[in-house]
Amino acid sequence: MATEAQKQELTDKVSKLVTNRFGGDYHKAFEHYDNDKKDGKINKAELGELLKDAGIGNWLTRGAWADGIIAALDADKDGTISAAEFQAAVK
Repeated sequence: MATEAQKQELTDKVSKLVTNRFGGDYHKAFEHYDNDKKDGKINKAELGELLKDAGIGNWLTRGAWADGIIAALDADKDGTISAAEFQAAVK
């Protein structure tokens, strides 16, 4: 379970990434990281890339971060984060 400090770090760094790289457009950011099949879902590997770009974790801890985030946001329990789940978390 993530601490409040970890949740705040995640929110702050993802917000900064989306603002700086995607002009604040979370939909555009989601589409960028949904890069395997453009299936409307971000899987663990894609989430790892987002975390890397946002400066969260390192090569050793990023998988644990991704697992925790998916566990927290994956409302339909399909092992991925949908656009709706992503939007609900960042808005």
